[in-house]
Amino acid sequence: LVSPKRSIVFDCFAQSSMASKDDDNGNLIKTTDLFVDILIQEGVKFVFGIPGEENLDFTESMRLRQDQIKLILVRHEQAAGFMAATVGRMTGQPGVCLSTLGPGATNFTTSAAFAHLGGFPSLYITGQKPIRDSKQASFQIVDVVEMMKPITKFTRSIASGNMLASTTRRALSTAVTEKPGPVHMELAEDIAAEMTSKTIFEKHVPRRPVAEAKAIRRAAEMVMAAEHPVVLIGAAANRQRAINALRKFVDETGIYWSCTQMGKGVLDERQPGFLGCCALSAKDYVHGALDYSDLIIMVGHDESEKPPVIMRPGSSRKVIHLAFTPASVDNVYSPTMEVIGDVANAVWQIHEHIRENGNKKWDQPVFKRYKEMSDVKIQEGLADNAFPMNIARVCADLRKVLPEDGILSLDNGLYKVVLARLFKAYLPNTVLLDNALATMGAGIPNALGCKFLFPDRKVVSISGDGGAQMNLPELATSVQYGLNVVHVILNDNAFGMIKWKQAGAGFTNWGLDLKNPDFVALAKSYGAHGHRVESADEFAPLLQKCLDAPGTHVIEVPFSYEWISERLKKIPAEVHDLHKQIYKEFGQCYKEESFHRVQSMDADLVSVSSAMMGGSSPLVATSVKPAHTPPAAAPVQITKRAKTTTSAQVGKAEYTVQKGATIPFYLGGEAMTPNGNLPVINKYNQEEFCKVALADESHVDKATEIAATVGAEKMRELPPYVRQQILQNIVEEATRRRDEFGYYLAIEAGKPIKDARGEADRLIQTFQLAAEEATRIYGEYANLEIAARGKGYSSLTKRVPIGPVSLISPFNFPLNLAAHKVAPAIAAGCPFVLKPASTTPLGALLIGEILSKDPNMPPEGFSILPCSRAAGNLLTTDDRFKLMSFTGSPGVGYKLKNQSGKKPVVLELGGNAACVVDDLNVGLSQLVEEVVHGAFYQSGQSCISIQRLFVNENIYDQFVDAFVSKVKSLKAGDPLDEDVFIGPLISEKDAIRVEEWVHEAVTGGATLLCGGRRFDQVFVSPAVVENVPKDAKLNVEEVFGPAVTIEKYSDFREVVAEVNNSKFGLQAGVYTNNWNRAHYAFDNIEAGGVCINSTPSVRIDSQAYGGVKDSGLGREGIKYAIEDYTELRVMIMKDAGKL
Repeated sequence: LVSPKRSIVFDCFAQSSMASKDDDNGNLIKTTDLFVDILIQEGVKFVFGIPGEENLDFTESMRLRQDQIKLILVRHEQAAGFMAATVGRMTGQPGVCLSTLGPGATNFTTSAAFAHLGGFPSLYITGQKPIRDSKQASFQIVDVVEMMKPITKFTRSIASGNMLASTTRRALSTAVTEKPGPVHMELAEDIAAEMTSKTIFEKHVPRRPVAEAKAIRRAAEMVMAAEHPVVLIGAAANRQRAINALRKFVDETGIYWSCTQMGKGVLDERQPGFLGCCALSAKDYVHGALDYSDLIIMVGHDESEKPPVIMRPGSSRKVIHLAFTPASVDNVYSPTMEVIGDVANAVWQIHEHIRENGNKKWDQPVFKRYKEMSDVKIQEGLADNAFPMNIARVCADLRKVLPEDGILSLDNGLYKVVLARLFKAYLPNTVLLDNALATMGAGIPNALGCKFLFPDRKVVSISGDGGAQMNLPELATSVQYGLNVVHVILNDNAFGMIKWKQAGAGFTNWGLDLKNPDFVALAKSYGAHGHRVESADEFAPLLQKCLDAPGTHVIEVPFSYEWISERLKKIPAEVHDLHKQIYKEFGQCYKEESFHRVQSMDADLVSVSSAMMGGSSPLVATSVKPAHTPPAAAPVQITKRAKTTTSAQVGKAEYTVQKGATIPFYLGGEAMTPNGNLPVINKYNQEEFCKVALADESHVDKATEIAATVGAEKMRELPPYVRQQILQNIVEEATRRRDEFGYYLAIEAGKPIKDARGEADRLIQTFQLAAEEATRIYGEYANLEIAARGKGYSSLTKRVPIGPVSLISPFNFPLNLAAHKVAPAIAAGCPFVLKPASTTPLGALLIGEILSKDPNMPPEGFSILPCSRAAGNLLTTDDRFKLMSFTGSPGVGYKLKNQSGKKPVVLELGGNAACVVDDLNVGLSQLVEEVVHGAFYQSGQSCISIQRLFVNENIYDQFVDAFVSKVKSLKAGDPLDEDVFIGPLISEKDAIRVEEWVHEAVTGGATLLCGGRRFDQVFVSPAVVENVPKDAKLNVEEVFGPAVTIEKYSDFREVVAEVNNSKFGLQAGVYTNNWNRAHYAFDNIEAGGVCINSTPSVRIDSQAYGGVKDSGLGREGIKYAIEDYTELRVMIMKDAGKL
């Protein structure tokens, strides 16, 4: 049958113990047994369909193997085909569906065409009457093979069982070869039952050919020569390796990008470089940016999709077609050159060429401005309370409720265009829409196909009332198999899109109105849960409730196309205005060709006045910069933004630190800028914000010498009221510049702006406390006549400065934790050298700036030096320092302690804080708010954020439901956005670590209730992980990220013991209304602080703060820190006061 050199043949029985009919020699197998064995070896888990009598041998073979492959009985063959195509789309491996002959087979055609145009690998199996001895003439006979030829990649009728194995392997290989698509096999009733040889061809994955080296080199040269290129991502880029290559390419080059409808989700659409989805072919906001470009890199474009942009022949703008297959040139798509081959490899090779030739990066202020302005425009309608609802509000609520990995399956209608524009996809294959065949009726079955594949993910389908009714009986399939899925039906009682087109064409409203059933009652009749929205504000909470509840849910949403109609009328004019505004700002940036492309977008609307043109044609520019250079003191506003437009992002001219500046360090009170070696990175967009001077060993040594000599003397001699004045001056300056301090903190630490301003407030309070304590450093008198030998003796004690102190502060609270070291040093009269964290040095340097301008502060009394680790080691080992105060990780802290010699050490180290929820006395809503904040503020990057959560079993389910729901609602994004709660982690390395620890816990048997996935490089979605193994890092170590473990308990003594089952002991929280339990916790929890009816995440800046075990030594809190920064000195007197 085949050459042994070309394939390997396996004995089926050697591979499995599958039951089958056999002859006495054991060499033969029934054809359908072999067919099912092949499917199992190929990895097929489901066969969707409706069997007929011609398929009974096949279904019997499946029954005998039902533990390995499942038959999913649907209500219509079309739906089976959609489900199979969706499996192929989601996995890259063929989904399989089954039908009988004749009418069953003809029902496959729409879904096969859907898979064919969409590029979804799938296998359509149809039955047929016996081909050797049929007694039914032409009854139900249709030439199915000929019917399927135009809509499949391969179709065959199996004429003999001996041909089955090779034909199946060929069909499945063809299905996944680029461009993927459907294949068809017809199996007649008599062939199905015959015996055949037991051979299975080994599955192999062919390597895709790579593009020609010359084409790669030429494409790379075109990219490097372009001044303002863009990437446009199509459906065929949705391959895992291609996704990874593209992500690195746009991240590292800074090239802006867009996508087609079916390219959504290939890259995370929250990225700052995302210009928008080309849901329309022209006249949308994104097209202005595309028309401004001088090169479009079309990655994975498939001409089956509706064109994302009109490409006019003869245009000087170049287009690179980078795809698996050659371009089909027509009037709307005419690439300049083609790179044909494996997409991932081609992107990688082009990227490597760029790296090897200067590693060019593109700074694109015009694209930034397009994005900023269109991001604002596109928000219209998202908060609209009109009812019936508009699609923008539906879209906003869907995005708010669906988790990152939630799947949205769209049917076809005008609403699809709006959802493609507004609904941001965070992960691949999370927005399933069809922009190729664009068939109605696919939304519901596609959602079911996803749910069979991913039972633990949230899945929502969106259908119009017309499209929903084409496959609404599949609700019965969903109920039969116990699927937890939500189907939203947008009900306008009409075929709304066609009705809208009818009106637009000037025709009379006729023939398109529907008299719909009661969808709620209909859903219930199928055994599903039916719901109807009565107001716009009801939709989001109802959707959340349905997603969290088991079962199949149908939500009917009364819906109007009026908003879409009016909105689409306005967009061309708004686009025109947008172009005018950008041209005013950046006129010199527009090359003439770019400008004319923008002009020609809409001849009726786009005409630039001579006033705007200044009476002349746009000039050709060799670099991209604003038409008018702003004064040096005023920042260019667009460089202050990354993804969203907020008032905090604009910045102010009076702010000390502007983007691109180099900031000095302070050595002996003097500002110095010997270099700019330390970049300060905006943690959100990973762009360099400014540079900071970096100290070396010589700088640290000089600072130490100054502090140990002149500085120690001058600081010691300062009277308390002067120290108070110095501290009070910091309070006044920080109060005046509070918003500025918060802005820098959001930039350098990625801390959400509200929390950043809150930390600025805490810095102010900390220095205010120190100012008060500076005049309260008291001594005491003691009568020492406690025995005969002490007769006549008395003593006076006072606290004196300990001397020069070295201070090392961490990245997570760069303002307030620096304040907690600097403020007591000044109050106590100690000169200091402070090393701030290299990732967040600005906060400490702001304090240095204020001190350097204070005439009361001896300049020799302070140095603030961002420095290398080698230089920083001197702060530990140098004996001229009389105390070291360090905040950071236990590993580093105890290493420094061992190196510190004789000097005392204060260590404020890590923790994996526990919180016990014993009752709901404070109220469920308030409790959840407090615990969510305590666990996830600053993305969990706090040593007292809640990491381990223990909940009384009597309230566990109630609490967990509310807690997880609240966590899912937390908004992640730009820290400068006032509504953002979850910001980036301090580094990509830390984000990867957190994700890996969550994965390790889940792999070990824990249950992931939400989150735990990394996105945008430095973000991790807030994770709640249930029943984590005791030895998992998530339990044992300090996660320092947005992840919380949760488990129930029954015995209070046991849960206290579990809290203590940790090497850390910083703070713990206990919510209880039982005063005895509160005291028991206080007496028995091994921690520096026990917070009753509060989370452990609370730190009041006047409290004694510190830990036990691996959580540190000593205490912070101004009053208590002053004790560490001073020494008791006693004067013993004999016969004092006696004459």
